Amino acid sequence: MLTRLGLTPYSFRAAAAYYLSFIGLGVVSASIGPALPFLSAQVQVTVAEVSSLVVAKSAGFMLGSFLMGRLADRVQAHGLLQLCLLVSAACTLAIPSIPDFAALLACLFLLGIFVGGMDVGANIVIVWVFREKFAPFLTGLHFIWGIGALASPLIIVTFVERTGDLRLSYTIITGILLVLSLLFLRLPSPAPIRAREEAQYPIPPRPMFTMVAMLFLAGTIELVVATWILTYVLKLDLADKITGGYLNSSFFLGLLGARLVSIFLLRRFSISQVLYGSLITIAAGCLLPLAMPASLAVLWIGVVLVGIGVAPLFPGCLNLAPTYLPPEGRVTSWMYAGASFGFLIMPWITGQLFEAVGPHIIWHFALGGALLKLGLLYTLEQMPRYVLPGLKAGAAA
Repeated sequence: MLTRLGLTPYSFRAAAAYYLSFIGLGVVSASIGPALPFLSAQVQVTVAEVSSLVVAKSAGFMLGSFLMGRLADRVQAHGLLQLCLLVSAACTLAIPSIPDFAALLACLFLLGIFVGGMDVGANIVIVWVFREKFAPFLTGLHFIWGIGALASPLIIVTFVERTGDLRLSYTIITGILLVLSLLFLRLPSPAPIRAREEAQYPIPPRPMFTMVAMLFLAGTIELVVATWILTYVLKLDLADKITGGYLNSSFFLGLLGARLVSIFLLRRFSISQVLYGSLITIAAGCLLPLAMPASLAVLWIGVVLVGIGVAPLFPGCLNLAPTYLPPEGRVTSWMYAGASFGFLIMPWITGQLFEAVGPHIIWHFALGGALLKLGLLYTLEQMPRYVLPGLKAGAAA
C-alpha cells in the first residue's frame, strides 16, 4: 500500500508527524483573531490598541521563521520542531492568565517565534523527505493546516460562551500541542538536499525579491481578513459573537475545501494558473461586502470566496519556489520573512484604520493585495528557471 502511494515506512511516519503538527499549528495560529475582543476586555485596551497583540505575535513569527531556515540547514530539524511545539504549548497556556498588556505582548512575541519556527521547519523538511516529488505533499500540508484553523474559532467562541473567559479554550489548545510534540520522539531527521559541508547554491536576486513580495501579499490578505472578521461583524452589529465565530470559521472552511480541491487541480493546471484563478476569486469576494455592506448573507458569501482564493497562495508560492530558486532552508526563510512582514505591519495598520476610517478597510487591503500579486505573478513567469543538480527544474510546476 505504501509503495503504491510512493511512500516508505520512514516517509509515511515523517509525513504523518508533519501533517498532524500542522493541525495544531493551524489551531494556535488562528486562535488570536477570534480571541481579540476577549483579550481586549482581559487587558482593558481599545480595539486599536489590541491590534498590537497581533503585531507582537507576527514580529516573533518573523524572527522565528528567519532563524529556523538557517538552523534547519545546520542541526537536527526534528528536535527543533519538537522544541517549537513544547514552547508554543507553554505560551498558549499562559495567554488567558495574563492581566497586564505589556506581559501579554511579550508572551505573544515568544509564541510567534516558535510558531514561525514550526511553520517554516515543516515546509523545509517535507521537501527534504520527498525531494522532486514534494509538490502534492506540500500542498496537502497546507490543506491539513486548514483543519486546525477551521476548528480554532469554534473552540474559542464555544467555550468562552460557556465559561465566560478564554482559559478552557487555551487549555484545550495547549493539550493538542503537547500531544503532537510526542510525534517526533525517536523519529530521525531527514538529510538536507544540500549536504551541510557543500557550498551554498547562488540565489538569483530578482526571483528572490519577487517571491518575497508575493509571500508578503499572501500574508497580508490572509491575516487581515482572518484576524478582523469577527471584530468587523461585531462593530457593524451584523451578528452576535457565536454567529461571528461561525463566520470566522467559514473563512477557513472555504480555505480548507479549496486546498483539497487544488491538490487535484494541480494534475490538470499549472501552479500559476491556479494562482491566477485564486486571486480573481479573492477580488470577487472583497467586492461583494463593499457593494452590499449591510447584508450578512452577502458578507458570508464574500468571506467564503476570499477563503477559497487565499487557499492556494502559500502552498502555491512555496511550490513555485524551486522552479526559480534553490531548495534551501535560507530561501524558505527569506520567503517567510516576506510573509511575516505582512503579518507584522498590516494587522496593526488595519487596527489603527479600523476605527478611524471604518471596518471596510479590511476589504480594501485584501483587494489591493490581490491585484498587486497578480502583477507580481505575471512578472515572475517572465524570469528564467533555475536548474539545480539533483532536482528537476520546474518539478513543482
